[in-house]
Amino acid sequence: MNTFSFVANGFRTARRHPRLVMIAWLAPLVPALILVAMIAANIGPALGRSLFSQGILDGSAFPIFMEFRTSPADALEPLMGRGVLVMGVLSLLVQIFLSAGIVGVLAGSGPPHPFLSGVRRNTGRFLRSALVFLVPTAAAAVAAGLTTKGAGLLAVHFADGRWDLAGFAAAGVVFLILWAPADLAYDLSRIAAVRHNHRSMLRGFFRALLVVLKKPGTFVPLYLVFLALPLLLLGLYSAFRQPWTPGTAFAIVLLALIHQIVMAIRAFFKIGFWAAEVEVFRDFGEPELCRGKRTRPEIVDPPEASDSRWKTPEEPETFALSHSSANTSKS
Repeated sequence: MNTFSFVANGFRTARRHPRLVMIAWLAPLVPALILVAMIAANIGPALGRSLFSQGILDGSAFPIFMEFRTSPADALEPLMGRGVLVMGVLSLLVQIFLSAGIVGVLAGSGPPHPFLSGVRRNTGRFLRSALVFLVPTAAAAVAAGLTTKGAGLLAVHFADGRWDLAGFAAAGVVFLILWAPADLAYDLSRIAAVRHNHRSMLRGFFRALLVVLKKPGTFVPLYLVFLALPLLLLGLYSAFRQPWTPGTAFAIVLLALIHQIVMAIRAFFKIGFWAAEVEVFRDFGEPELCRGKRTRPEIVDPPEASDSRWKTPEEPETFALSHSSANTSKS
Protein backbone atom coordinates (compact mmCIF):
# COMPACT_ATOMS: atom_id res chain seq x y z
CA MET A 1 0.00 0.00 0.00
CA ASN A 2 1.11 3.58 -0.64
CA THR A 3 0.76 6.75 1.40
CA PHE A 4 -2.50 7.77 -0.26
CA SER A 5 -4.05 4.39 0.58
CA PHE A 6 -2.96 4.59 4.22
CA VAL A 7 -4.35 8.11 4.65
CA ALA A 8 -7.57 7.35 2.74
CA ASN A 9 -8.22 4.24 4.82
CA GLY A 10 -7.47 6.21 7.95
CA PHE A 11 -10.00 8.90 7.08
CA ARG A 12 -12.60 6.25 6.21
CA THR A 13 -12.03 4.69 9.62
CA ALA A 14 -12.38 8.10 11.29
CA ARG A 15 -15.68 8.61 9.47
CA ARG A 16 -16.93 5.31 10.92
CA HIS A 17 -16.08 6.47 14.47
CA PRO A 18 -17.83 9.82 14.98
CA ARG A 19 -17.82 9.30 18.75
CA LEU A 20 -14.04 9.16 18.77
CA VAL A 21 -13.93 12.40 16.78
CA MET A 22 -16.29 14.02 19.26
CA ILE A 23 -14.20 12.84 22.22
CA ALA A 24 -10.98 14.08 20.59
CA TRP A 25 -12.69 17.42 19.97
CA LEU A 26 -14.32 17.97 23.37
CA ALA A 27 -11.79 16.53 25.83
CA PRO A 28 -8.95 19.04 25.19
CA LEU A 29 -11.54 21.80 25.46
CA VAL A 30 -11.93 21.22 29.21
CA PRO A 31 -8.46 22.48 30.33
CA ALA A 32 -8.77 25.40 27.90
CA LEU A 33 -12.17 26.40 29.33
CA ILE A 34 -10.80 26.19 32.88
CA LEU A 35 -7.87 28.46 32.00
CA VAL A 36 -10.11 30.92 30.12
CA ALA A 37 -12.55 31.06 33.05
CA MET A 38 -9.70 31.81 35.47
CA ILE A 39 -8.32 34.52 33.17
CA ALA A 40 -11.78 36.06 32.70
CA ALA A 41 -12.34 36.10 36.47
CA ASN A 42 -9.06 37.98 36.89
CA ILE A 43 -9.20 40.50 34.06
CA GLY A 44 -12.97 41.03 33.93
CA PRO A 45 -13.18 43.43 36.88
CA ALA A 46 -10.02 45.25 35.75
CA LEU A 47 -11.13 45.73 32.15
CA GLY A 48 -14.87 46.22 32.39
CA ARG A 49 -15.79 49.17 30.16
CA SER A 50 -12.33 50.71 30.34
CA LEU A 51 -10.29 52.14 27.50
CA PHE A 52 -8.40 48.83 27.36
CA SER A 53 -11.52 46.86 26.46
CA GLN A 54 -12.65 49.54 24.00
CA GLY A 55 -9.29 49.34 22.24
CA ILE A 56 -9.56 45.56 21.97
CA LEU A 57 -12.99 45.83 20.32
CA ASP A 58 -11.63 48.45 17.94
CA GLY A 59 -9.10 45.96 16.55
CA SER A 60 -5.92 46.60 18.51
CA ALA A 61 -6.02 43.47 20.64
CA PHE A 62 -2.34 42.58 20.93
CA PRO A 63 -0.81 46.04 21.70
CA ILE A 64 -3.66 46.81 24.10
CA PHE A 65 -3.16 43.49 25.86
CA MET A 66 0.59 44.08 26.21
CA GLU A 67 -0.09 47.57 27.57
CA PHE A 68 -2.54 46.08 30.04
CA ARG A 69 0.10 43.56 31.19
CA THR A 70 2.41 46.45 32.18
CA SER A 71 -0.32 48.40 33.97
CA PRO A 72 -1.06 48.28 37.74
CA ALA A 73 -4.43 46.64 36.91
CA ASP A 74 -2.77 43.51 35.56
CA ALA A 75 -3.75 40.42 37.55
CA LEU A 76 -2.57 37.69 35.17
CA GLU A 77 0.90 37.01 36.53
CA PRO A 78 -0.04 33.85 38.51
CA LEU A 79 -2.02 32.45 35.57
CA MET A 80 0.43 33.28 32.79
CA GLY A 81 3.24 31.54 34.69
CA ARG A 82 2.33 28.60 36.88
CA GLY A 83 -1.23 28.47 35.58
CA VAL A 84 -0.12 27.86 31.98
CA LEU A 85 2.35 25.22 33.18
CA VAL A 86 -0.32 23.40 35.18
CA MET A 87 -2.75 23.51 32.28
CA GLY A 88 -0.03 22.27 29.94
CA VAL A 89 0.62 19.24 32.14
CA LEU A 90 -3.11 18.63 32.47
CA SER A 91 -3.53 18.81 28.69
CA LEU A 92 -0.68 16.32 28.23
CA LEU A 93 -2.33 13.87 30.65
CA VAL A 94 -5.65 14.29 28.85
CA GLN A 95 -3.94 13.51 25.54
CA ILE A 96 -2.41 10.34 27.02
CA PHE A 97 -5.79 9.19 28.36
CA LEU A 98 -7.40 9.94 25.00
CA SER A 99 -4.76 8.07 23.03
CA ALA A 100 -5.15 5.05 25.36
CA GLY A 101 -8.84 4.86 24.52
CA ILE A 102 -8.49 5.73 20.83
CA VAL A 103 -5.85 3.09 20.16
CA GLY A 104 -7.90 0.63 22.20
CA VAL A 105 -10.76 1.13 19.74
CA LEU A 106 -8.71 1.21 16.53
CA ALA A 107 -6.15 -1.52 17.26
CA GLY A 108 -7.65 -3.56 20.10
CA SER A 109 -9.37 -6.91 19.93
CA GLY A 110 -12.85 -5.47 20.36
CA PRO A 111 -13.85 -5.88 24.05
CA PRO A 112 -17.15 -4.42 25.31
CA HIS A 113 -16.95 -0.62 25.64
CA PRO A 114 -13.57 -0.52 23.85
CA PHE A 115 -12.80 3.14 24.59
CA LEU A 116 -13.26 2.84 28.35
CA SER A 117 -11.53 -0.55 28.35
CA GLY A 118 -8.65 0.98 26.41
CA VAL A 119 -8.28 3.82 28.92
CA ARG A 120 -8.28 1.35 31.81
CA ARG A 121 -5.86 -1.14 30.25
CA ASN A 122 -3.48 1.13 28.36
CA THR A 123 -3.05 4.31 30.41
CA GLY A 124 -0.27 2.88 32.60
CA ARG A 125 1.89 1.68 29.75
CA PHE A 126 1.14 4.82 27.72
CA LEU A 127 2.41 6.91 30.64
CA ARG A 128 5.63 4.86 30.69
CA SER A 129 5.92 5.28 26.93
CA ALA A 130 5.51 9.06 27.32
CA LEU A 131 8.42 9.12 29.77
CA VAL A 132 10.55 7.28 27.21
CA PHE A 133 9.47 9.72 24.51
CA LEU A 134 10.57 12.70 26.62
CA VAL A 135 14.23 11.73 26.14
CA PRO A 136 14.41 12.13 22.31
CA THR A 137 12.14 15.17 22.57
CA ALA A 138 14.56 16.84 24.97
CA ALA A 139 17.53 15.87 22.76
CA ALA A 140 15.84 17.39 19.69
CA ALA A 141 15.05 20.57 21.65
CA VAL A 142 18.67 20.88 22.81
CA ALA A 143 19.93 20.43 19.25
CA ALA A 144 17.49 23.09 17.99
CA GLY A 145 18.60 25.46 20.76
CA LEU A 146 22.26 24.98 19.88
CA THR A 147 21.44 25.70 16.23
CA THR A 148 19.71 28.94 17.18
CA LYS A 149 22.60 29.93 19.44
CA GLY A 150 25.13 29.27 16.67
CA ALA A 151 23.15 31.37 14.23
CA GLY A 152 23.01 34.17 16.80
CA LEU A 153 26.79 34.13 17.11
CA LEU A 154 27.08 34.35 13.33
CA ALA A 155 24.65 37.28 13.30
CA VAL A 156 26.83 39.13 15.83
CA HIS A 157 30.00 38.28 13.95
CA PHE A 158 28.73 39.46 10.56
CA ALA A 159 26.44 42.18 11.98
CA ASP A 160 23.58 40.78 9.91
CA GLY A 161 20.19 40.02 11.43
CA ARG A 162 19.33 37.66 8.61
CA TRP A 163 21.45 35.03 10.33
CA ASP A 164 18.97 35.09 13.21
CA LEU A 165 16.07 34.37 10.85
CA ALA A 166 18.05 31.63 9.13
CA GLY A 167 18.89 30.21 12.56
CA PHE A 168 15.24 29.97 13.57
CA ALA A 169 14.40 28.22 10.29
CA ALA A 170 17.36 25.85 10.60
CA ALA A 171 16.45 25.10 14.23
CA GLY A 172 12.95 24.11 13.15
CA VAL A 173 14.32 21.80 10.47
CA VAL A 174 16.82 20.23 12.89
CA PHE A 175 14.13 19.67 15.50
CA LEU A 176 11.76 18.11 12.97
CA ILE A 177 14.40 15.78 11.52
CA LEU A 178 15.36 14.51 14.98
CA TRP A 179 11.89 14.46 16.50
CA ALA A 180 9.69 13.08 13.69
CA PRO A 181 11.15 9.51 13.69
CA ALA A 182 10.80 9.38 17.48
CA ASP A 183 7.19 10.61 17.22
CA LEU A 184 6.34 7.88 14.71
CA ALA A 185 8.09 5.24 16.82
CA TYR A 186 6.19 6.49 19.87
CA ASP A 187 2.86 5.90 18.11
CA LEU A 188 3.90 2.60 16.52
CA SER A 189 5.09 1.11 19.82
CA ARG A 190 1.83 2.02 21.54
CA ILE A 191 -0.21 0.43 18.75
CA ALA A 192 1.85 -2.76 19.04
CA ALA A 193 1.47 -2.80 22.84
CA VAL A 194 -2.31 -2.58 22.57
CA ARG A 195 -2.64 -5.08 19.72
CA HIS A 196 -0.58 -7.81 21.43
CA ASN A 197 -1.17 -6.79 25.07
CA HIS A 198 2.57 -6.45 25.73
CA ARG A 199 4.13 -4.10 28.27
CA SER A 200 7.83 -3.59 27.43
CA MET A 201 7.48 0.02 26.27
CA LEU A 202 11.19 0.91 26.37
CA ARG A 203 12.16 -2.06 24.20
CA GLY A 204 9.13 -1.43 22.00
CA PHE A 205 10.10 2.19 21.37
CA PHE A 206 13.58 1.35 20.13
CA ARG A 207 12.31 -1.55 18.01
CA ALA A 208 9.70 0.76 16.47
CA LEU A 209 12.35 3.42 15.87
CA LEU A 210 14.42 0.84 13.99
CA VAL A 211 11.38 -0.01 11.85
CA VAL A 212 10.77 3.68 11.08
CA LEU A 213 14.40 4.27 10.11
CA LYS A 214 14.41 1.19 7.86
CA LYS A 215 11.25 2.28 5.99
CA PRO A 216 11.72 5.97 5.08
CA GLY A 217 9.77 5.54 1.86
CA THR A 218 6.67 4.73 3.90
CA PHE A 219 7.02 7.01 6.90
CA VAL A 220 8.46 10.22 5.42
CA PRO A 221 5.52 10.91 3.02
CA LEU A 222 3.06 9.81 5.71
CA TYR A 223 4.48 12.22 8.26
CA LEU A 224 4.59 15.05 5.74
CA VAL A 225 0.86 14.55 5.20
CA PHE A 226 0.31 14.52 8.96
CA LEU A 227 2.23 17.79 9.19
CA ALA A 228 0.81 19.53 6.11
CA LEU A 229 -2.93 19.04 6.61
CA PRO A 230 -3.20 20.69 10.08
CA LEU A 231 -0.90 23.50 8.94
CA LEU A 232 -3.06 24.06 5.86
CA LEU A 233 -6.18 24.13 8.03
CA LEU A 234 -4.56 26.62 10.40
CA GLY A 235 -3.39 28.76 7.48
CA LEU A 236 -6.88 28.93 6.01
CA TYR A 237 -8.36 29.89 9.36
CA SER A 238 -5.69 32.56 9.92
CA ALA A 239 -6.30 34.01 6.45
CA PHE A 240 -10.00 34.24 7.26
CA ARG A 241 -9.46 35.57 10.78
CA GLN A 242 -6.67 38.12 10.22
CA PRO A 243 -8.40 40.94 8.28
CA TRP A 244 -11.06 41.74 10.87
CA THR A 245 -11.69 41.87 14.61
CA PRO A 246 -15.16 41.12 15.98
CA GLY A 247 -16.66 44.19 17.63
CA THR A 248 -20.15 42.93 18.49
CA ALA A 249 -21.47 40.05 20.57
CA PHE A 250 -22.83 38.34 17.45
CA ALA A 251 -19.48 38.56 15.68
CA ILE A 252 -17.64 37.18 18.72
CA VAL A 253 -20.03 34.21 19.01
CA LEU A 254 -19.79 33.58 15.26
CA LEU A 255 -15.99 33.60 15.40
CA ALA A 256 -16.04 31.21 18.36
CA LEU A 257 -18.29 28.81 16.43
CA ILE A 258 -16.01 28.95 13.37
CA HIS A 259 -13.01 28.27 15.57
CA GLN A 260 -14.74 25.21 17.07
CA ILE A 261 -15.52 23.92 13.58
CA VAL A 262 -11.80 24.17 12.82
CA MET A 263 -11.03 22.27 16.03
CA ALA A 264 -13.55 19.57 15.11
CA ILE A 265 -11.87 19.14 11.71
CA ARG A 266 -8.53 18.93 13.50
CA ALA A 267 -9.95 16.19 15.75
CA PHE A 268 -11.09 14.31 12.64
CA PHE A 269 -7.55 14.56 11.29
CA LYS A 270 -6.21 13.23 14.59
CA ILE A 271 -8.39 10.10 14.48
CA GLY A 272 -7.61 9.64 10.79
CA PHE A 273 -3.87 9.85 11.41
CA TRP A 274 -4.09 7.29 14.23
CA ALA A 275 -6.09 4.97 11.97
CA ALA A 276 -3.55 5.43 9.14
CA GLU A 277 -0.74 4.40 11.49
CA VAL A 278 -2.75 1.34 12.49
CA GLU A 279 -3.06 0.49 8.78
CA VAL A 280 0.74 0.80 8.41
CA PHE A 281 1.21 -1.46 11.42
CA ARG A 282 -1.06 -4.10 9.88
CA ASP A 283 0.64 -3.77 6.51
CA PHE A 284 3.96 -4.62 8.22
CA GLY A 285 2.49 -7.83 9.59
CA GLU A 286 1.65 -6.56 13.11
CA PRO A 287 5.17 -7.01 14.58
CA GLU A 288 5.41 -7.72 18.32
CA LEU A 289 7.48 -4.66 19.09
CA CYS A 290 6.77 -4.50 22.83
CA ARG A 291 7.29 -8.17 23.59
CA GLY A 292 9.53 -8.61 26.61
CA LYS A 293 12.15 -11.26 27.26
CA ARG A 294 9.68 -13.19 29.36
CA THR A 295 6.12 -13.04 28.17
CA ARG A 296 3.51 -15.01 30.06
CA PRO A 297 1.77 -17.58 27.86
CA GLU A 298 -1.90 -17.25 27.21
CA ILE A 299 -4.16 -19.08 29.66
CA VAL A 300 -6.25 -21.61 27.80
CA ASP A 301 -9.41 -22.94 29.39
CA PRO A 302 -9.23 -26.70 30.08
CA PRO A 303 -11.44 -28.88 27.90
CA GLU A 304 -14.70 -30.21 29.18
CA ALA A 305 -14.52 -33.63 30.78
CA SER A 306 -17.47 -34.81 28.70
CA ASP A 307 -15.57 -34.23 25.46
CA SER A 308 -14.41 -37.70 24.34
CA ARG A 309 -11.70 -36.21 22.13
CA TRP A 310 -9.75 -35.10 25.21
CA LYS A 311 -10.08 -38.36 27.20
CA THR A 312 -6.77 -40.09 27.89
CA PRO A 313 -6.35 -43.86 28.06
CA GLU A 314 -5.98 -45.42 31.45
CA GLU A 315 -2.49 -45.82 32.82
CA PRO A 316 -1.05 -49.35 32.71
CA GLU A 317 -0.91 -49.65 36.51
CA THR A 318 -4.51 -48.53 36.87
CA PHE A 319 -5.54 -50.95 34.15
CA ALA A 320 -3.71 -53.86 35.85
CA LEU A 321 -5.36 -53.17 39.20
CA SER A 322 -8.80 -53.03 37.66
CA HIS A 323 -8.10 -56.28 35.73
CA SER A 324 -6.96 -58.15 38.88
CA SER A 325 -10.00 -56.92 40.79
CA ALA A 326 -12.23 -58.30 38.05
CA ASN A 327 -10.51 -61.76 38.21
CA THR A 328 -10.88 -61.87 42.00
CA SER A 329 -14.57 -61.13 41.77
CA LYS A 330 -14.99 -63.88 39.18
CA SER A 331 -13.28 -66.46 41.38
